[in-house]
Amino acid sequence: MNTKKITVFVLLVMVLSANAFSISNENIQEKLKIVTTGVFDGYDPDDGYAFLINEDSDDEDSEETVYFADISEAALKSINLKSKDMVGKRFEITYEITEFEEVDENGYTEVYETYKIVQVKKV
Repeated sequence: MNTKKITVFVLLVMVLSANAFSISNENIQEKLKIVTTGVFDGYDPDDGYAFLINEDSDDEDSEETVYFADISEAALKSINLKSKDMVGKRFEITYEITEFEEVDENGYTEVYETYKIVQVKKV
């Protein structure tokens, strides 16, 4: 009798683990890597690293502030972006945009993006 209970318990754990793994992999839809130049606008603990980036290289008025919440260890070690001395300096930024899909409690699917700096070089 105990052997049957243990077998059922082990199978249940295996099925739930496999289901949780497949659900976590489905949430990440796309990872896009982009290289651009921008002017560092500062660091805020709540918003992250802010850069002024031209969306359209032909139009100077297309400047937009992009906030990067995360940064790789290599990029953080290469340049101290938390320093106020870096504000106003131009950088070449390599970053990743990861798109997530989440279903809320009402069944609606919402798409979120996270921005992570992978590499940063002073221009």
